[in-house]
Amino acid sequence: MIVYWLVLCLLFITRHLPLRLCYWIAGIIGDLAYVFWPKGRRNVVDNMRHVLGPEASEQQIKDTARRSFRNYLSLLVDFARTADTDPAEIEARLQGTGWEHLDEAFRHGKGVLLVGTHLGSWEAAGVALAGRGYRVHAVSETLGNERINRLAIQSRAARGIELIPMEYALKRVYRALRRNEAVGLVTDRPLPPDEGTPVMFFGQRITWPTGPAALALKTGAKIVTGYLVTNASDDYVGEILPPLDIQTSGDHESDVQRITQEIVRIQEELIRRYPDQWYMFRRMWPKAHEQS
Repeated sequence: MIVYWLVLCLLFITRHLPLRLCYWIAGIIGDLAYVFWPKGRRNVVDNMRHVLGPEASEQQIKDTARRSFRNYLSLLVDFARTADTDPAEIEARLQGTGWEHLDEAFRHGKGVLLVGTHLGSWEAAGVALAGRGYRVHAVSETLGNERINRLAIQSRAARGIELIPMEYALKRVYRALRRNEAVGLVTDRPLPPDEGTPVMFFGQRITWPTGPAALALKTGAKIVTGYLVTNASDDYVGEILPPLDIQTSGDHESDVQRITQEIVRIQEELIRRYPDQWYMFRRMWPKAHEQS
């Protein structure tokens, strides 16, 4: 109950203060989180070391990790304000291209899988899609606090985004795709070797979830990727990329791996472009002694 009431207080403050002031406060809290959450800081610094590569200095790596904390707190501001934000306000701040690619995918008639990572402003992206009349669902992990989880569901529903709990996802995802609707999937989840498929990600082999590829092969749904990030003026800049061209070979396991690798290749390119707007607070790559 204490956590729930604290969240309510934060929601009230965030929704009633000017947006720029909220972002400024979020930056301060992000800096504090970077300093006082050593495990998260170590994980993000390690992730950024892989993303930025050996040519980056240690100071550049740490500065990028710190900005990631700050930007993530700004994302939480967007989440807190979602239920009370007029879609027209999001649209006014949005510079987006590639809507024709999404319409192309829907013309196929078998639903659309919107596949991405924890990159950029996915809350604003969902509001923008729903505001333009697209039926949007998002598969999401259920939060541990039931009341906070209910708040999250209600907040998204107020803007036309239906959350699908991960533990009940499969049947509801199938139904949404059969209705030719969009389902959002975030896939940058580190997995043990026996739970996904091997891919190359920033030059190192890791295991990646196979859900989007397997769903696309089974249902015929189109896979669409893209991004929505914030710029220096706190406006949203994004692009919807063309649907993936999925060719089948008859070897299901090989097809799943190939499609997943293509998804990862695109996400790697976007993360490389906007590293400080990739929010991965778990260690993405295993330590050297864990790779055997």
